[in-house]
Amino acid sequence: FGIDLRKVDRRPLFQAPGKTIYRAEWISKPGPDVVLLKIEGAKANREAAYYVQLGSHPHIVHTYGMVENDFNALMLVQEYATAGDLAELLKENEFQPSQVVLLEIFLQIIDAMIYLANYGIVHGDLACRNVLVFRFHNSNPQENLVKLTDFGLTRASTLYSVVGSTASTTLVVVPLRYAVPEILQSSGLSNYSEKSDVYSMGILMWEACSQGQLPYGSIDNDNEVRRLKIKGEILGQPEKCDEKLWNIIVQCWHQQPDVRPTFKMLKESLLELQLRSIISSNGVQNKSDTLIQNTTESPVQANTDTLVDHPLSNETPSIKSTTITCSFCNSHFPGLGILIHDQTLIKLDLTERNIDDNKVQHVADILQENTTLVELQLEGNRIGLKGTRHLAKALRNNQTLIELNISDNQIGDVGTQYLAEAIRQNEVKRPNIILLINNLICQEQNKLIDRLRQLAPQHAAYLSNATRINQVTVYHLFQILNT
Repeated sequence: FGIDLRKVDRRPLFQAPGKTIYRAEWISKPGPDVVLLKIEGAKANREAAYYVQLGSHPHIVHTYGMVENDFNALMLVQEYATAGDLAELLKENEFQPSQVVLLEIFLQIIDAMIYLANYGIVHGDLACRNVLVFRFHNSNPQENLVKLTDFGLTRASTLYSVVGSTASTTLVVVPLRYAVPEILQSSGLSNYSEKSDVYSMGILMWEACSQGQLPYGSIDNDNEVRRLKIKGEILGQPEKCDEKLWNIIVQCWHQQPDVRPTFKMLKESLLELQLRSIISSNGVQNKSDTLIQNTTESPVQANTDTLVDHPLSNETPSIKSTTITCSFCNSHFPGLGILIHDQTLIKLDLTERNIDDNKVQHVADILQENTTLVELQLEGNRIGLKGTRHLAKALRNNQTLIELNISDNQIGDVGTQYLAEAIRQNEVKRPNIILLINNLICQEQNKLIDRLRQLAPQHAAYLSNATRINQVTVYHLFQILNT
């Protein structure tokens, strides 16, 4: 089809065997920043078709269209990352991300890899240089956006075959320092798999944690690098990498491919680590704790002279407070109103308080305007579909809540869909809300999965395979926000 643009410069931005990239601009009307990617070879058409098909994923570079250039070449119009690639940003110290930001970047890349794996595509060259950066922020995970590029290009995958049979031939298509040990020993296509990409993902994570350093950079001799990798020697732990993240990275480098995690497993591990980091950074304590250990008086409780029961703290009923003027709370939440209305608490535990739809509506109305609450426990109450609608409305507006536990209620799959869509519609689009659910029967579980796929087909919620789900954790429904 006709594409109304031209090259900005005859000289390419980048050139490699089979691939050339030119900066481009729109001619007649303004449009997004783009580049022209020229790909050559007998399989250029197939390769281009994959780019167009897969470019709809939010973390794979988008392809706007393609035009034939000559018999064995095509020109693809792709979005241009003005910030450049991750490797250069890190090496030049323009980007010095915290670990929680690195986790977000890793998860975005892994989402793209799960998507490629579903199509049977092996990337073959996972490295920071093949991660394009569209937004970056050193400390705020939400302000970072990366996209994967260069999958399958001139590398072994379902798109290509390897020419030759020696390990040295393999290294022409896969850089040695990122190559998996089994590829270094044999160049057969059977050695390229999701697990070989997982190994390279481990190298990528090491590279990012090391501020863009070259893997095995202290060793100049490639044969020595090959020997160390085949022997099973691994890279050292970077300073910007705690023990938990390091253990996850090391798992990716296991000598036996079958022992390495899949990308879905890797995603679950990093999500759990990210969640812990978010909770830790917000000062939220372990869920098994009561409301606040070593409770102190809040501004609402200070300078009062009426003694009330404080059922959600570790303290005896001797904390000074005041009578709440809210008539609803005085009637329906005796002794709890002071906590429900407290604008300083970060965790509110309303577990097994006989809360029905009518009562939870009042809690939800207050939650909409709350600016401090991070965790809300509503487990073991009598909340149904009507009450879930009110909670969903609150989730659309609340800016701070990280965890909502609504297990052992009667919300069903429809209620869960309300909550999922509310998270998607939240203006802040924060990547940190989790939802705890259990006791969904199999039929409801399947409906929930289908609904989540409709909202975000590239993401899979983590659900138990048990007949009756026990404490199901729907990890990071925020992924819905990407659709």
